[in-house]
Amino acid sequence: MLATDAYYLFSPFNLLLFLAPQKFLSQMVLVIIAAKIATVGLTSYYYWKQKIDNEFYALAASAAYALSGYTIANHFNLMWLDSVLLLPLLIDAINRVLEQKKNHLILITFLLWFTNFYTAYMALAFGLFYLLSKLFFFNKKERWPLFWEYLKKSMWGSFLDASMLLPVAVEMLQGKAASSATWSLGFQFAPYNELAKLADGAYDFHEMQEGMPNIYIALPFVLLAIFYFLSKKINWRHKLANGILLIFLVASLFWTPLVLIWHLGQFPVWYPGRFSFVLIFFALDLAIIALKQREKISFWQIGVLILLAIGLIVFITVDSKSFAFLNQNAQTASAAFLALGILFIGFIHNRSNFAAPFFCLIIELELIVNLVLSLNNLAYQNNADYQNFVQNTKQVTQYAKDHDDRLYRMEKTFYRSDDDPFSANYYGLSTFNSISNQRVLNLLSNLGFVNNSNSYTNYGSTPITDDLFGVKYYILPNDDITPLKANEQMKYSNSSNRIDTSDYDIVKRFEQLVLMKNDDTLPFLFLTPKSTTKVKFDSTDITGNQNKFFEAATGKQTQLFSSVTWPDPKLINISGWDGGWMQYTKKDKAKEGRVIFNFKPQTDNSYYLELPGDIDNDSISLTVNGNSINTDVRDQNSRLINLGSRQCGQTIHVVFTLKNNQLNLNAANLWCLNTKQLEQIMDKFKQKQPQFKQTSALTIHSNSFSTKKTETMNSTIPNSFNWLILDNGHIIHKNKILFMNTFLNFKLNKGTHKITLIYVPWVFLIGIAISLLTLFLYLSIRK
Repeated sequence: MLATDAYYLFSPFNLLLFLAPQKFLSQMVLVIIAAKIATVGLTSYYYWKQKIDNEFYALAASAAYALSGYTIANHFNLMWLDSVLLLPLLIDAINRVLEQKKNHLILITFLLWFTNFYTAYMALAFGLFYLLSKLFFFNKKERWPLFWEYLKKSMWGSFLDASMLLPVAVEMLQGKAASSATWSLGFQFAPYNELAKLADGAYDFHEMQEGMPNIYIALPFVLLAIFYFLSKKINWRHKLANGILLIFLVASLFWTPLVLIWHLGQFPVWYPGRFSFVLIFFALDLAIIALKQREKISFWQIGVLILLAIGLIVFITVDSKSFAFLNQNAQTASAAFLALGILFIGFIHNRSNFAAPFFCLIIELELIVNLVLSLNNLAYQNNADYQNFVQNTKQVTQYAKDHDDRLYRMEKTFYRSDDDPFSANYYGLSTFNSISNQRVLNLLSNLGFVNNSNSYTNYGSTPITDDLFGVKYYILPNDDITPLKANEQMKYSNSSNRIDTSDYDIVKRFEQLVLMKNDDTLPFLFLTPKSTTKVKFDSTDITGNQNKFFEAATGKQTQLFSSVTWPDPKLINISGWDGGWMQYTKKDKAKEGRVIFNFKPQTDNSYYLELPGDIDNDSISLTVNGNSINTDVRDQNSRLINLGSRQCGQTIHVVFTLKNNQLNLNAANLWCLNTKQLEQIMDKFKQKQPQFKQTSALTIHSNSFSTKKTETMNSTIPNSFNWLILDNGHIIHKNKILFMNTFLNFKLNKGTHKITLIYVPWVFLIGIAISLLTLFLYLSIRK
């Protein structure tokens, strides 16, 4: 959890949140974003004002950096912006180290690690490369002392932040770092396509999700960065060193080994090229150096720039069909500002007293145009929808807390985001976290929950997982509400279609929501007669995996899922494949094709459709009894979709509408879950279970209970060596074999027990000790 805090929450700017009530959270986040972007401009202006006398040029560069493609693309990833604003101060500190002047490298290094370790790694890596490129120009006797001074101060700054870095390292090894990426020598995409990202407005939702790195800077600065290498006043050795570094950074955008190195061995999930702010900064720095030369432009130099500008425009125009963001407005704006850049470099720079104000003006104008074009390509949620969601769901969750002080989980049949449990203040299953526990991800994936490498949802759950994970309460839409004003109505988007949650007991009806209670849930820790053994999952058999979960928890050897034979389909503009089973092709590709299944359940059990991961919203639209079903997937997970419950003798109407010409349902299955048997077993099994309460943020206590023989206390609490377990005040050891390969568990002998779990962040405490020792040593040495 400390790694999560270090990743998302440790920016000093977050203190601004305390200046306003919680209902203004979204507005304060906007204030923080604006404050960070403004500070990016301030720190970069401070840096470039030291490199060039003219304040207009420094202002133009700082504005281009603050409103670069990286900032526009990642302004909602505000935890990354601290490294963007600290990078100019880092490079300034490194320059001062090289000049043997007083510097704040220790402080800047500490702040980088402290505010966000992920982008700090990128900024500090670039700082090292930048230093090495400069050391080349010092004589051999000076190089090592200068490098040692840099290394020493970087280490001081890093060890001062050991209280955060040490827990982060440990949690990363248990999370994403535990998973492996596929290394290859190939490219992520055709390198020349990255040129499209230099255009104005080069951003949209596709680029956010699976596009190319964002490297936009104002186009006149692109020309000036190129002009740096054409300059006759700049020494060729400096050009060579900076050229090698620039090529390395550009290659890092698309060459797989470098992409993985920059991203800590993992491919980015959404928001590609997360280090590109260092490339943008470096390109702008080269442009400022070129401006500083006050060089008289020769014909061949401006000719080269004109040819390159024309080439870029031709590429943008010809390739516009490949990228939705390259619309007519983007093409026109890019051509216009390239022309203005050529005009400035070739005919105004060094020839007019108004050259600098003119340049600053066109840069600011282009940044505004790019900002408008880029943001217009995105869609935003309505703040009123967010406020309605939080207000209504918190009312329900608070009611549950006021009337039930036990430890339980809660979920919903709809969601606004993966982090709804944070917004509505309840313990849920859904989460989005870049530091996700890899064991939990693997387990939920095997159980059929929709997930990817940094998030998982409650989609794919069943009464089995509800019972075993302790999902005691469900929040459902209230279909019996009186009409409300449009701006007061909740949006029930992204429904999970868990029809069988309606079988749970109604606790209370609220204005727009209903609170349901599942009486068969287990506590977070529960006694099991069987010893814990390692579970072998079959990723292609999610119903089998859920049954294994049930058997491991209860010790009951029973098959709760049974296969249901597919009824004969009704085909509309569809033909079945000869010799193929459950495989269909459109007859007329221009017309809609549908595959329809009608069947009548013979019991009141819950029925499920298992869909393989390759059948999703891109290939079909699915309706059940006229209701549209969300078929989105993330990492091509197989998942279960609830078709009906307590509908014995009633027709269930399932319609697949093809979006492509073919549909293969060979791996799709129909299942019947024996809910009556599940309820009987769980009702009996939970009777002997102890009860647990969370008495503080770090402690869980049980009531006093007895065991007549040696039993295993299993749990659905992810294992961590930070958990200290006491039985009647005495420390007991956890089992090495994890329950479901994921959760902590321990043995209890015959007798009376009272269990206490205490979360002791051992690594954090060790880190604090290292940080304090480092501070003490540093202050002692300074004396």
